[in-house]
Amino acid sequence: MALRPLRFFTGDADFIQKYYPDLYRTIEPTLSEDRLLVKLNTREQWDELENLFVNEIAGSTTENGELTENGIKLESILDCA
Repeated sequence: MALRPLRFFTGDADFIQKYYPDLYRTIEPTLSEDRLLVKLNTREQWDELENLFVNEIAGSTTENGELTENGIKLESILDCA
């Protein structure tokens, strides 16, 4: 059973492509032409993608351990997706 797609706002895929290219390469094959939907077919795909997002967010911290602006934006993208 296919899962509902991740839904991005305009510009979210561009942001990910620019600042998180490894994550973008993972979503690119299933990204819709309008760059607003990422199709997911299995729960395993969702789990893998969520782990990649979380790892990128965790790596987007300052020396004090606080999220950078990019980390906050990426967290917001995941929360809204």
